[in-house]
Amino acid sequence: MFRVDETRVGQWSEAETRVVERGAVGKFARALGLTSVVHFDPAAARSAGYRDVVAPPTFAVTMLPWQVPGLELPEAGVLHGEQEFEWGEPLCASDELTVRGRLEDVKTRTGQQGRMSILTLVSEAHHTSGELAFRARAMLIVTEEGEHGGR
Repeated sequence: MFRVDETRVGQWSEAETRVVERGAVGKFARALGLTSVVHFDPAAARSAGYRDVVAPPTFAVTMLPWQVPGLELPEAGVLHGEQEFEWGEPLCASDELTVRGRLEDVKTRTGQQGRMSILTLVSEAHHTSGELAFRARAMLIVTEEGEHGGR
């Protein structure tokens, strides 16, 4: 079911803790076809100046918060419009991150395919040191199918 409470736009979610897992970094890197040892071998990563195996930049999508205040997305009818990232300190295995998210904007449009809601979501993650790990902004489009639960 799709629900959006526009009175909660701009409200940050509760902070959640995520840990970057070495195995997940390796699987993600393999899925991207990456072969650099810094993604798989802790000793090689350390000799290259990283704390542990380093995650590919887009690994950040696996760290995004699961709950955003005022938003419930449907199971179907959601399109990913665009995504942008700002990166800070690279993500390495064993890093503990604090992540949170918010609904930044909601717009409703009617087009050839019917009514749609255009949502802008922002997420942030910080290392335990307080340094920014990443900031992400995504645009999601909930189609009329998603707005009405596939009816």
